[in-house]
Amino acid sequence: MGDCALDLCCGSGDLAFLLSEKVGSNGKVIGLDFSKEQLSIASCRQGLAPNACYNNIEWVEGDALELPFSDGYFDAITMGYGLRNVVDKERAMQEMFRVLKPGSRISILDFNKSTQPFTNIIQ
Repeated sequence: MGDCALDLCCGSGDLAFLLSEKVGSNGKVIGLDFSKEQLSIASCRQGLAPNACYNNIEWVEGDALELPFSDGYFDAITMGYGLRNVVDKERAMQEMFRVLKPGSRISILDFNKSTQPFTNIIQ
């Protein structure tokens, strides 16, 4: 409770909503996506949701390759079905590790089969 989490490539916010329940009202969740339309959907869903902890979510338009956060900012990072859409996967991973606090975790959900060696290591 009280942690700060990032849902990268958040889309319409499914994982961000789950994260907000985990960090609680004392925590913070940032849902970041490059799509203004997806963030609009997520924001509308947030406004319709009765769960008070959803108030701890902030929606940010941004690029996974240039995260607008300081080093060591987040306690956890999730990415659901976003890695397959990132142009430079290695750079995206470097950015995630840059903004992650030491000893914290990144969880990536993706069923993409890749022929690129770097992506195979991650998967």
